[in-house]
This record gives sequence, C-alpha cells and structure tokens, in this order.
Amino acid sequence: MSDNQPLTRKSRRRLDPAERDRLIAEIAEASSIDETVTHLRQLVGVPHVTADEEAAAEIEAENAALVPESPDALWTTDAFDDEADSLLDDEEAEPAFDYAEEPRHAPAHPTAPDAIGDVFPAESGLDMSREMAEPAAEPETPAEIETPAAPEHEPQSIAEAEPAPEPQAVAEDMPSPFDEDTPMPGHGWDRLASIPVDARHLERNLIITASRHDPAHGAFDVLRTRLVQTLLENNWRRVAITSPTRDCGKTFTATNLAISLSRYENNRTMLMDMDMRNPSLANVLGASDVGSMGDFLQGSVPVTDHFKRLGRNALNIGSNLAVAMNDRVEPYAAELLQDPMTASVLERMMDELDPDIVLYDLPPALAFDDVIAFKGQFDGVLMVVGGGLTRAEEVREVMRRLGDDVPLLGVVLNQAEGEDSRGYTYGY
Repeated sequence: MSDNQPLTRKSRRRLDPAERDRLIAEIAEASSIDETVTHLRQLVGVPHVTADEEAAAEIEAENAALVPESPDALWTTDAFDDEADSLLDDEEAEPAFDYAEEPRHAPAHPTAPDAIGDVFPAESGLDMSREMAEPAAEPETPAEIETPAAPEHEPQSIAEAEPAPEPQAVAEDMPSPFDEDTPMPGHGWDRLASIPVDARHLERNLIITASRHDPAHGAFDVLRTRLVQTLLENNWRRVAITSPTRDCGKTFTATNLAISLSRYENNRTMLMDMDMRNPSLANVLGASDVGSMGDFLQGSVPVTDHFKRLGRNALNIGSNLAVAMNDRVEPYAAELLQDPMTASVLERMMDELDPDIVLYDLPPALAFDDVIAFKGQFDGVLMVVGGGLTRAEEVREVMRRLGDDVPLLGVVLNQAEGEDSRGYTYGY
C-alpha cells in the first residue's frame, strides 16, 4: 500500500496482520518525527496532509466563514459524513439522525469545522462536531408550559394567623353624619309643645317688647342688633345674663331681649331660667306646671319635654323662641351647674334644637358662686346694672372673678325711676 494513499473505512477492515506489522516496523525505523506522524496517520486511517495543503485548507476555511453556507450544505460536509460513518460502525453508539431528511436551522453565522478543530484537535478525543450538529432545543411556547397547581393549604403568615380587629366595630360606635338613621341637628325643634301667650299678663310684668307700645322697646331692638353682630363676628352662641347684685332687672332684660330676638325669622333663640335659687321666668310669662330645671340638667327629663315654644299670638312674637322654665328651688345650684352631667345635657340640647342664640338667666354674680361654676358653658357675659344702685367697683369685681378669658359683651344700664314702667331707660 502506498504511503500517500489514506486508509478508508473499508480498507481498515481488510488490513491483514502482515501489513499492520509492516507499518509498525516502519514507524519504529522512522528517522524523523514527520515520518512517524505520517505512518501513524496511515495506521489509524487519517489522510496525510502536506504543509501546502494545510495552508490552502486554512484559507478555504476563512473564506467559508465570511460566506455562510446553506443549512443543507453545512450538514453534508465530508468531515460530518466521516463522523456519521464512524458512529454507524460503533455497536453501542446512539442512533444517528438523518440530517438530509430533517435539516436543522443553522446559526446565522456558522463556524467552519476547521476553526473548531484548531481549538480541539481530532487527536484530543473531544467530539465537537456532534455538538455543532445538534442545535439547542427551541423554547416552549406559553401554551405548553404547565402552571403548577397551588397547594391546597397555603402557609399562613403571622398577620393572617392573628388577624387585627376590623375597623368597622369602631365605626359602629361613631355614626356618620350622613347616615340616614342619624338625626340631623335641630331635629327636635318642630316637636316642641307650645304655651299660650297672654298679652295683658306680659304687659303687667313689664314685657314692653311684646306690645311695643312703650317707646323704651326701641332700646332693646338696638341691643338685639348689636348683640347678634358681635356673636356672628366671633362665632359665639351662648350668652350669660347676670348682674352684680339683686334687683338690677336681669330677668326683665333677658325676657325683653328674647322676645325682640324672636322677630328675626331666621334666628332660633332659647331662653333658660338658670337662676335656680330664685326662679321667676315662669311667673313673668304666666306659665304653670313648667317642671324642674334641676331634673332636666340631671338628665331625667328629655329636651323636647322641658322646652316650650310660644304659641300663636297677636303680638307678632315669633315661634322661633323656645323657653325652659323652673318651678323649684335648688339648694345646691352651684354644684349642679358645675356637674359634668349638666355639660352633657346642654351639649345634647344644642344638638337636638340647634339654636342660634342661647340666653342663660343666671343669679347675681356677687351674691352666689353660680356664675363662676357655670363659667365653662357660655361664651360671653351681658352685665345688667341698676341706675343709682350698682357701683362701678361691683362691676369690676364681677369681671375679676370671672377672669380675663371671659368676654364682656356689653353693659345694660336699667335706669328705673319710680314704679311706672314708662319711666325706664336703658344704656349700653
């Protein structure tokens, strides 16, 4: 056999022992490494390549890398065919794929087998041609991916194991103002009962603003207007009416002012007899069986039962005036006025009747401590002084006891001369 003729797969099978021994002897007698490599290539069936042929092969490989081959041409090169034939001869080898019938998609820029062989030569035993021939599997489509089923019982976190109390329980204790079941402010005003108005009785008790025959009623109208303006400017509603000493005319002033305010159609006025040591409002209005103010402040009597509105009359006294009277003396009036229950009842009263102005007829400030005990329930003080009776230092003492935080809304001078009501004049 010629040294330049490579052994094929068929010739290797017909190689007899004599020829094999000859090739081995030639390898042993070789005088150079090149001759030894040539005989080894012939022995194992690798074709002999000269230096010129190897340089030409490298140039061809570089050109092939610049111009991509078609998929079919890539998989039908001689190197791949020789590798496929060697796999068929191996009895334990895996079944080979028919690349001609099912061509695979080649990379966009295929690499020549010679370039791979430069890194991993054939003599190293690493078969990189098979890895080249089998491209990576295509990713599955979303439809083929199976979503794992959720576990039947997921582990609970600490927050789920111990749930916090729902905020609805708090909301139930605090009704929303938009709830249909929540009464609107002032809902009890229309449910108040009325009392009859006796014009002659009012005139006998010097309620001059009722009939308006006495020219002095104009002073109360001016007082009414200035008081309303002051309250609106400061967003106040609660007025305490008192005097330094007895017999200054505080109840007379409070009643005439309330009737004058009742003629403001869009203004709800409330007058309360808070002088529980000497109640007199019921006598001035000519009402009977008016109930106890003490029971009302202790929460024993509902708001709509204790307050009364003035009924229809020919004196043009408005129905937007409600009065709370008293027919019983309270020996512990100051303690009752300072009781927290009183504050709670008055707050409920303001919510149910929603008045614009509340007039509290209180006892004389220097005679008892009722006004000081009731200090937190009014916004300002209207002082009534008697002409020729009240001294200036008494007025200053009242304001000193109340403190600088209590506004003085005005001073009403009741200049009564004699017993004739037509002689009254008023200063403010």
